[in-house]
Amino acid sequence: MIDKNREKPLYLQIEEALEQRIRSGELKAGDRIPTEKELLDEFGVSIITVRRAVAELCKKGLLDKQQGRGTFVCDSRFVRDAGSLMSFTESCKSQGLKPGARLIRSGTEELDREIAAALGLLSEDPQADPVTGVFLSRLRTADGFPVAIENCWFGPDYAYLLREDLNDRSLFACLKERSGVTVARSDKEIRICAAGPGEAGLLEVPEGTPLIMIRSTAYTQTGEPLYVGTQLMNGQIFTLRIRQGL
Repeated sequence: MIDKNREKPLYLQIEEALEQRIRSGELKAGDRIPTEKELLDEFGVSIITVRRAVAELCKKGLLDKQQGRGTFVCDSRFVRDAGSLMSFTESCKSQGLKPGARLIRSGTEELDREIAAALGLLSEDPQADPVTGVFLSRLRTADGFPVAIENCWFGPDYAYLLREDLNDRSLFACLKERSGVTVARSDKEIRICAAGPGEAGLLEVPEGTPLIMIRSTAYTQTGEPLYVGTQLMNGQIFTLRIRQGL
């Protein structure tokens, strides 16, 4: 029940109550939520308050309002704020989900010119030897369900990562513990791509399934390039949230 004496707005209390039912599994993907009248009777608020709470959950990608049919829970188990610097691990925990990671591949490799340039490692001498960097690829899970493939390229100074156990561990936490660096800024590009055979197998989706791809360059608190990364996310169960304004 909501508390009308609390400072928190009533619509936000209703929004949180409904979101908790979705996160806990009480309301599952495909379920129709109670009608506006049923919500009015349950919470004892105005129709405007109920509609705002539902509208906010629709913006989050948790609900889908279908004209003439009602409002249904979306098959979206994971929500990520594209503008946030929160790690995957922190984002999962904030939504009551258990984060997981499985190392797919790691090693040293020659960096292509675009990645080397983004990391500030590209020599102006066209005859210079290619730059060798560190590559990590991990499958990220939420409550054991595969949601994203995470690829990261680092400069040679981060070769120690190849000796770390990065299964079920936050990469951000490892970087802070070992090098004292944190991600202070990230430039991102977002596009849609189709799952190839490898991605489809890891994410347990049919080949050709639309994926959300985020390509980013992360910078440390001192402004130095830290890594170039790509995240390939299952667009069927992943909602990307972008906030604008103050």
